[in-house]
Amino acid sequence: MKNSVFVIISALQGESSAMNSAIPLILHPVCGRSMLRHALAAAGCLTGNPPLVIFDGDGEALEEHLAEAEISDLISVKYSTLSEWFQVLARHSSGYEYLIQLPANLPLLSAAALEGLLQFTAGNQLDAVIMSEDEDAWTTIKPGHAVLCFRTKWLYDALSIHARQLEAMPPDALNFKGFLETGEAGKAIFHPPHPEELMSVTDRICLAEAEARMRLRINESHMRKGVTFIDPSHTYIGPDVHISRDTIIYPGNVLEGSTVIGSGCILYPGNRLHNALIGDKVSLQSSVVLDSSVGHETTVGPYAYIRPGSRIGSHARIGDFVEIKKSLVGRGSKISHLSYVGDAEIGENVNIGCGVVCVNYDGKRKQKVTVGDHAFVGCNVNLVAPVEVESHAYIAAGSTITERVPSKALAIARARQVNKEGWVDKREEREQKKTEENQ
Repeated sequence: MKNSVFVIISALQGESSAMNSAIPLILHPVCGRSMLRHALAAAGCLTGNPPLVIFDGDGEALEEHLAEAEISDLISVKYSTLSEWFQVLARHSSGYEYLIQLPANLPLLSAAALEGLLQFTAGNQLDAVIMSEDEDAWTTIKPGHAVLCFRTKWLYDALSIHARQLEAMPPDALNFKGFLETGEAGKAIFHPPHPEELMSVTDRICLAEAEARMRLRINESHMRKGVTFIDPSHTYIGPDVHISRDTIIYPGNVLEGSTVIGSGCILYPGNRLHNALIGDKVSLQSSVVLDSSVGHETTVGPYAYIRPGSRIGSHARIGDFVEIKKSLVGRGSKISHLSYVGDAEIGENVNIGCGVVCVNYDGKRKQKVTVGDHAFVGCNVNLVAPVEVESHAYIAAGSTITERVPSKALAIARARQVNKEGWVDKREEREQKKTEENQ
């Protein structure tokens, strides 16, 4: 509703003491998103108007958090009277018909419930509405805890009438309790369809309960869209993750950030994905993918580690105990096991053998390794950057490559083998002699 604006209230001073934490209460995450960000997201679904965020106490951490969310309308009311607070509020909400007060520590509160509150207020032409299951909500209301909707014209008039009394009011009187009887105020209680949405998080026990309920809500949403969960209660998915249909997710998966999973994928147990872009029909097992992409019909794992800035092509194979860092791996290439590929560009249909290392750091700076299409890199090869292996080239196992390998050439860079016959017998004779001399 474009004619409305939100005021998001952080926990009041001292309210987060039960968390026993140096972190402000509303910055604690629920399913990977802070409670404040949950409030901002719910408000943003209803209106494009920037909300006003009001906090108490030290606001430095909140200001940094809001800067990341690109929210600039922020004011501290720690030392203000309610009258001073209202002056800021009046400037912010000028031109809007309705104002909604939203405590930020209600992470389960949905946009649908807030929309119901707005429609109830407007449809019944009410001045003040509280969202609650308690029939005595207006008399038992706690400062800063209630979800309230006001008709702004009535609110301004009421605050103007009570201006002198408000001068002495502390900022924790944000529930407007003292002047709701002004004039012929039309007030009511709105009962949300799902009462658990009003669960207030004040300690870590409540936080864990909110996490469990939010996780189930998120997972059920994906299941309705065609995603299979083997065990939803042990699968952890953030609110901004997108999963296409016919993907199967086993327990123990952790999907975070803005991760996108294609259709027909299989996520076996134990994966962690953060801001990952996964194509269709990808198989992942017990692996980590961070800020990277994986192409269609590629297999990853078990125990692969794909670090930020990597792009894995389609029909590729990243096997067990392989680490990829800030590298491009082309279509159809295979890095099957126990290799490190960092700051590299690997072409298409390349075979990287077991134990291959891209030696990308010279002690001062990172250098690049380039491997052309259809190249074959044998086991236990060191590719010392900067170096290029051209297309269709072969590198013998155990080589340390420091110079360019031409196309279709075989590179062998290892010492000649020397066999010393009888060396073991002579060694044993020397050791026996030393023993006898020491006796």
